[in-house]
Amino acid sequence: MEESKRDSEGEVDVSETTAPSIGPNTVIHKEPPEERLAGHEQSDTDALGLDKRRAVVGQRYSAPVSRQIATYAIVIAVILGAGFGIKLLVDDLDKAPAKAADRAPWTGTDRKPQPLQ
Repeated sequence: MEESKRDSEGEVDVSETTAPSIGPNTVIHKEPPEERLAGHEQSDTDALGLDKRRAVVGQRYSAPVSRQIATYAIVIAVILGAGFGIKLLVDDLDKAPAKAADRAPWTGTDRKPQPLQ
């Protein structure tokens, strides 16, 4: 079996490889590890020398601590209010009727119920 051919630019000719996904004249471009690892190192300035990051009003990238605390307090208050409202609703719907109808067979008579077996 013949070795795959590599040229100076990092391209590999794999057209002689036996695989269903590789066709004739297939060339795979492989970057050197130094280039692949340096891919995340990008410039903060554009071609004109201007900052790539957008301008932020107030020169802050996050909310102030007081606003964060207020937001969390509002969320907790809403959750507690919803829980309290649900509890009141469940308590109201879980009440027994004010007057229950007498439906037992022995109601209104002196007959005693049969003993349990």
